[in-house]
Amino acid sequence: FYKVQRGDHLKKIADKYGVTVSELKQWNALQSTTLFAGSRIKIYAKKKETAVSIKNKDGSMVLETGDGKNSMALTGRMQFDMRSESNNATANTQANKSDRDTAGMADQFELRRARIGVKGKMFEHFDYEVIANVVGSNTNIVDVAYVNAGMYKQAQLKLGQFKQPFNLEEYGTSSNNIDFMERSYINQITPGKKIGAMLHGVPATGLTYAASVYQQNNFGETDSENTGKGFAGRATVNFAELAGWGDSVFHVGAAGFDSEYGVLPTSSSNGSTTTTGTVATNGTVVGFRSAGRGLANAYRAQIGGNTVNAGPSMPSNAAANVENKAYGLELAMAKGPFKIQGEYTDQVFNANQYSVNSYVHADVEAYYVEALVMLTGENYANWYKNGAWGGIKPTSNFDLETGKGKGAWELGVRFDAYDVSDVAAYSGSGAAGSSRIQGSQDAAKGGSAKTYTVGLKWQLTPNMRVLANYAHTKFGDSFTAVDTSLANIKKEDLLMVRSQFSF
Repeated sequence: FYKVQRGDHLKKIADKYGVTVSELKQWNALQSTTLFAGSRIKIYAKKKETAVSIKNKDGSMVLETGDGKNSMALTGRMQFDMRSESNNATANTQANKSDRDTAGMADQFELRRARIGVKGKMFEHFDYEVIANVVGSNTNIVDVAYVNAGMYKQAQLKLGQFKQPFNLEEYGTSSNNIDFMERSYINQITPGKKIGAMLHGVPATGLTYAASVYQQNNFGETDSENTGKGFAGRATVNFAELAGWGDSVFHVGAAGFDSEYGVLPTSSSNGSTTTTGTVATNGTVVGFRSAGRGLANAYRAQIGGNTVNAGPSMPSNAAANVENKAYGLELAMAKGPFKIQGEYTDQVFNANQYSVNSYVHADVEAYYVEALVMLTGENYANWYKNGAWGGIKPTSNFDLETGKGKGAWELGVRFDAYDVSDVAAYSGSGAAGSSRIQGSQDAAKGGSAKTYTVGLKWQLTPNMRVLANYAHTKFGDSFTAVDTSLANIKKEDLLMVRSQFSF
């Protein structure tokens, strides 16, 4: 407050403090410029547009300019898993468990995800995110990197590497917020994060859409004969929002994609054929790991490629052309602390290695249905927005220092399955590596699996959670695990625990 002196005028006071007369009149509800000595005038310090503030938002440090048009937040996540696997395989000895590709057995500790990056907005209407993988290989060091033009919520344009619009569990749910430790089998045959361009938006209350064009292989296509481009689209409607049911979700969605890309067959220590002077090559067209990151690979269909390393007269390997088409349906219903969700996809894979006349064809179905309940009473509708699920926010956070508060507790069950049918694999006369089906005793029947999962989740705070999952898988046809000597596998049991920290 400023104490008015005899002879003071509003303009004199306004000039002294760098504000306007109209602001002074508004702040003090003055109808005129008449002032009385001894009276008090409210004066608010004006925020300089060049000033930068530091805030704490959702557990993350945010730098923001004074005008609010630019911001940058540090973001990251770490998921540490413990997993114990057992199966009914005959000759289940340590020697037979020897795994040539180091990915087949699941008895292990695992740093499942470790990511660090920044996100925010620039020039008021553009938001961005750049996230790096700390674990993994140099081919996947970039997790996401995009800029999104968000001037209008009805029509926005995203450019860079980001999730392609296909299903609720992948596109509509961050790995920080998934219902179980691992996503369903559907997630193993979705485009995931790819480089491309996407038009998306919220045209009206309760409605969303997204349409993208993307490149399958992040570092360029391996086959110059095809375009290497995919097209994906998704649309959703939340009937509960249309009806004004604030404590409910009734989400229905449909999606599809059509992609063409190259797969380069490579040599393997587990190659199907080897002759003098030649090395077998194979490329995976479609494959599944058992639920919960258990046996790898539980099933795969591979196409045979050229011979390689056979002397200077032998041509280098050529890529196989793959066409993959799919559609998907999704449903999620929630009311208060109860949620039911399910998805289904039907996909076709056609692969051709024209230089050696090899091909692989497969029809694939995958689906899941799950039911969850918040034991501590939180409302699922609070975490749903624009066709996507956010993270659980406990009514009462657990305090690590005092031990007070209970956090949020959730119990869930899921049935999850895949079925590969109408399988055909042919190896041309020039193929050193044969097209082959692995993970099924009868290749003509394809392969299938059904998994039953029970999960308990403790969300201590919005940024910390602990998950425990038990998954029992029944395989449709007994098989020998790829790259091991474990034979006659018909079932698998997995016990998993995850500690997760995010900001």
